[in-house]
Amino acid sequence: MKSKIINGFSKLSKNEKLNKLISLFEDKESAEAELKSYWHNDAQKQQLFDEFSENTLSNFYLPYSIAPNFVINHKIYHVPMVIEESSVIAAASKAAKFWADKGGFRANVISTTKIGQVHFMYHGNIKTLQAYFKSVKPKLIEDTKSIT
Repeated sequence: MKSKIINGFSKLSKNEKLNKLISLFEDKESAEAELKSYWHNDAQKQQLFDEFSENTLSNFYLPYSIAPNFVINHKIYHVPMVIEESSVIAAASKAAKFWADKGGFRANVISTTKIGQVHFMYHGNIKTLQAYFKSVKPKLIEDTKSIT
């Protein structure tokens, strides 16, 4: 592959990005076929994948495995895991089986309180912004009571 800086890449369409990248390969046909071979057959599903991240050109598949027999709070769960390391699945499965007949795992929710922040840039008059927030603060608090 030839090295070359690509300017404005994020502004290109998916096909334009693909063509830009493929143009850097000696075997353009094979490079394109390889990247497209991982695209989902269902165009709507592929669009979802494309929207997960910036500059998406293809998909990367990992094995979807199950670690069975987790007893958590007296209920059996078969836990899905996506990882390329089979020994992690094996170890998790072995630990689940080991602890299952000893009561399994117990979990409880200590709190559901979350703290978050919103950051934004404002280039207007600071007094106007402060007055606006003062006027809408009661409504913001009321409208978010169910999630706070």
